Amino acid sequence: MLREVGDDPLALARATILLPTRRAARALHGAFLQAAGSGAPAMLLPRMRALAGLSVEDAEDLALPGLLALPPAVEPARRLAVLAACVLRLPAHLGGPGTPPQAWAMAAELARLLDEIALEDADPARLASLVPENFATHWQVTLRFLEAVLADWQGWLAGQGLLDIGARRVAALRVQTAAWAADPPQDPVIAAGIGAGGTIPAAVAFLAMVARLPRGEVVLHGAPEPLPALEDAIRAAPTHPLSGQARLLAALGATAGDLRPWPVVVATAPEARARLLGLALRPAEGLALPDWRDRADWGAALAGLSTIAAPDAQAEAVAIALALRETLETPGATAALVTADRDLARRVSAELLRFGVVADDSAGQPLAETEGGAFLRLVARAVAEDFAPVPLLSLLKHPLAAGGMSRLDWIAMVRALEIWVLRGARPAPGLAGLRAAAQASLAGEARAERWAQVQPLLAALDRCFAGFDRLPHAPEREPAELLAAQMATAEALAATDDREGGLRLYAGEEGEPLALHLAALEPAMAALPPIAPSAWPSLFDAALEGPLAPAIRATRGRGAHPRVAILGLLESRLQRFDRVVLGALEEGLWPAGTDPGPWLSRPMRRDFGLPEVEARIGRQAADFLLLAASCTEVVLSRAQKRGGAPTQPARWLTRLATFLGGQGQPLPEHPAAAWAEALDRQPPPGAFARPAPNPPLHARPDTISVTEVEALIADPYAFYARRILKLRRLDDLDADLGAQDFGIAVHAAMADWARRLHGQPWPGAEVARALFAEAAARALEPYAVRPALLAFWQARLARIGDWVVAIEDAAPPSLRLPELAGRLSLGLSPPVTLTGRADRVDLLPGGGLALLDFKTGALPGNKAVAEGHKPQLPLEAAMIGADALPGVPPGHLVTRLEYRRLSGGGEPGELRVPADTVEKIEAMAAHALDQTRELARRFLRARTAFLARPHPKRSAMGSDYAHLSREDEWGEGDDEA
Repeated sequence: MLREVGDDPLALARATILLPTRRAARALHGAFLQAAGSGAPAMLLPRMRALAGLSVEDAEDLALPGLLALPPAVEPARRLAVLAACVLRLPAHLGGPGTPPQAWAMAAELARLLDEIALEDADPARLASLVPENFATHWQVTLRFLEAVLADWQGWLAGQGLLDIGARRVAALRVQTAAWAADPPQDPVIAAGIGAGGTIPAAVAFLAMVARLPRGEVVLHGAPEPLPALEDAIRAAPTHPLSGQARLLAALGATAGDLRPWPVVVATAPEARARLLGLALRPAEGLALPDWRDRADWGAALAGLSTIAAPDAQAEAVAIALALRETLETPGATAALVTADRDLARRVSAELLRFGVVADDSAGQPLAETEGGAFLRLVARAVAEDFAPVPLLSLLKHPLAAGGMSRLDWIAMVRALEIWVLRGARPAPGLAGLRAAAQASLAGEARAERWAQVQPLLAALDRCFAGFDRLPHAPEREPAELLAAQMATAEALAATDDREGGLRLYAGEEGEPLALHLAALEPAMAALPPIAPSAWPSLFDAALEGPLAPAIRATRGRGAHPRVAILGLLESRLQRFDRVVLGALEEGLWPAGTDPGPWLSRPMRRDFGLPEVEARIGRQAADFLLLAASCTEVVLSRAQKRGGAPTQPARWLTRLATFLGGQGQPLPEHPAAAWAEALDRQPPPGAFARPAPNPPLHARPDTISVTEVEALIADPYAFYARRILKLRRLDDLDADLGAQDFGIAVHAAMADWARRLHGQPWPGAEVARALFAEAAARALEPYAVRPALLAFWQARLARIGDWVVAIEDAAPPSLRLPELAGRLSLGLSPPVTLTGRADRVDLLPGGGLALLDFKTGALPGNKAVAEGHKPQLPLEAAMIGADALPGVPPGHLVTRLEYRRLSGGGEPGELRVPADTVEKIEAMAAHALDQTRELARRFLRARTAFLARPHPKRSAMGSDYAHLSREDEWGEGDDEA
């Protein structure tokens, strides 16, 4: 065109070029600038328009007043909302009413069907003539459903004076066709690259009009081989890549012989490769033609063509990213991934970030996955789940959350709330339950500082969620009201101390499309009937993730690398790159499946006048062929497994490999797959030594409890981590109440019961059981938020009470002393003190003392106690013997060591007595005390290393500190130190 216009500076500006997509228009704009050269004088470029949709601006630019007279198209969000309302109004026997989120999803499917009906020029009235009795019962119900919804929808459009989106596009094409037929433009009009895989009837009529214009031209993609001999076979094979173009030629009243080459063609790929692809993809009728054998130039045909067969989707993404990145080593070279699989596109985009490359992704980022979209979804989810710990923390830790404070202050408060309040069992529902849990956890003067840190956060949540937090328990509400409340809450929560929330929520490249989308949703939601607030999060997710999101995408294109792109199939048309990777070439992805959809079966589509679903494969085959035949270097990529399941190569890959295999010519493999494997290859692990920290003496504690002695014997590293590093395992978020919580409740009930009996004679079994029931009820009060578990534990504690009362009714002690604590010096220098807390000490009628320990799990064996592996009770006996347990009556000897297993199960209790004589108990106590003194001397008063599990066979694996000691690295196969 530049050569033809010569020196006339206005000649180009008078021309109009129509293209399939806006991206193609941008690419052509760049091509004009590149062809003109950097030293060219200023010029006015042609008008370049995408044929996909003609807007009001196009009408003014092209001087088509008929477009201005067309009714406007319904907004996408409003269309989905009204269609969802139509579905919800249907009676149950026709498929309604479902839930609002289900209706919205159904509306999205209906919208796709409506567009296809309009674009293919099918008459909705023909639904009634599909003779329902010829089809299965469920298809009859589907037809009645469609008739009812479409009638309701058409009536609504007529009442609003609007056109459906697809109908408006068809009408715009017809208006332009009629306008140019009545008054043909005398300036050049070129329609380029449209209809390579077939096109809609209105576009065919429009292209026919362009071809008849005085200076009109329709530019098609070149065929990889002469078509006339195969034209009929190709046109009859809907899955062939040139079938759509052959049908377009027929509709235009032309044949392949009528095509003439474009005057200037810049070859970017070997002609032999295009011929190879054409031969390999011939329809069956053409395979017998003997004209290719003698002219095959395999070197030229395979130049620049290679494959990647990665083991899985992630390996494919890494290999593709490496292939794209390697292209950038060549100055000025461009690279692109073209794929129909959005998951692969996202993976490759993420892998490119490893190399500092931000790819220009044509699809952008779904609104639901943007920072603001995710934040809004988390707001709705936190409210719907009554501020349960996991959704609440997900919201509070989001980068946009600040609650009117500085971000640093906010994060500090959120972390404090998490550690001190939200870890462990779930608080009672709602913000009131959260505040009550905080008050209970942080009560008392000792924790006043913590309360002061958490309280401003709770106040900010009350302010930001004012009104919205009570909606889950409210009656049905208007969706528009729920959306407004959610947006107000999100904006309040996003505010900082120096910036309004709305400015943060809708800022930047991602924020603007989100704001536009929400602005469209607000009036659209008015079409929906009131809904239960509990259904709102799912409805909002559907509205944000539905089919209207692709039309309003948040993009990272600004600032993206100028030479790397990730494209979908439509966006790739009329694009050229030095290296293109065709990714996810697998059946079901590229090409996509041939599912006719939920509304019409294949025979019903045929009778209705819709194209056969195999035509979709033909369009995708055209995209494959045109890219593979036109780019300098082409990489054909697939994953051998996806989602753990084997994949089937795309039919074009199979045809190409089979065709070449018959000639003894394998498809070359691209080295990117080997690069990917080498990139993340780890060296073989070496031998790791068992950790043996050896802190200085001044860092070692000067106390040790009777329960820690066992830990010091079995796993000194765990003692080191707990006492010296002062590390404690955090409770899980929203943790299920388990054995530890039940054990705490049992110990609390037993201690309370013993205190109520203290100083009294045995009241009898009936009164004792009543007192135990009261103690159990008080012990279970903190767990009232879990009513189902509470009922289960009440029954277990009742059985425990019956068992304990029966034991003590048979031989009641004279005195019960619960939870006695004491300290005993071990006689070392510097001193080390042994601390202990006995569950209960009983004064027996004979004057001896019984030392009791309660457990809800397994009891230690008598042998382990006697040998000092379980020294807790013997050490407590030693403390009593040394008068180091205040509260124990003086002058009495321990005559009984007793364990009670209190499970409340089928066997509610178990009694085990490791020793019941003074001599045996004193010997066990002396041994345990000597052992403890020696351990304290070695570990607390000498530079002995704290080995991790020095005797693996005698200690359990998987302690709270196993990951810190790297047990998985050194522990396998290690029996003894």
